[in-house]
Amino acid sequence: MAKLAFNLMLEEPRETYIVTSAALIVGRIDCIQAEPVADQQWAWAMHLDIGVAPFRRGGNAGSADEAAFKMREAWEDWKVWAGLRDVEGAECTMAATVQMTLKSLT
Repeated sequence: MAKLAFNLMLEEPRETYIVTSAALIVGRIDCIQAEPVADQQWAWAMHLDIGVAPFRRGGNAGSADEAAFKMREAWEDWKVWAGLRDVEGAECTMAATVQMTLKSLT
């Protein structure tokens, strides 16, 4: 499976990222505060309707980094649930047209 990419949506009123893996849209991360404040709140959601039953995960986070971490955890859970695994040496050949990483995705 391709790694997750966090694609900044430029036309959204608040900071919003669409999370993809190659051509698959995995979910989104949204800033849910009306104005910039020190404690910005973030929402993250994953909804994959691949297979017999949908796989849904989501919640709130105190930072963009925390939301990205939770999205990555859910992505790993989904791969196990779907019976998929990463292949060593596999590279994604599809590039996103507009891709910007979150401020510090560690």
